[in-house]
Amino acid sequence: MQKILSMRIDEDDLEFVKLEAKEEKADKAKIIRELIEKGRLQVSIEQYSKGKISLGKAAEKAGITISEMMDKLAELGIQNPMTKEQYLQGLKNAEEML
Repeated sequence: MQKILSMRIDEDDLEFVKLEAKEEKADKAKIIRELIEKGRLQVSIEQYSKGKISLGKAAEKAGITISEMMDKLAELGIQNPMTKEQYLQGLKNAEEML
């Protein structure tokens, strides 16, 4: 469900949005939504690559499936930041739960 949001924006950013809208033959709101979508993905990828969030959390924050996130990471050549020790500890924890 979409909501309406009024906001202030720097003149330079507004000019960028206007230019993109003109080039893409789209309205400014669509361009802003696309920029937010790209920003969500970028932030999620950065946090994942630094080991701050899991793959599942990165996908959730980006608004995409885990499979889609894995594809995006592969496209960018970003590997799992988990160390061998963390992986082995995760396996041990999973075994204890079973």
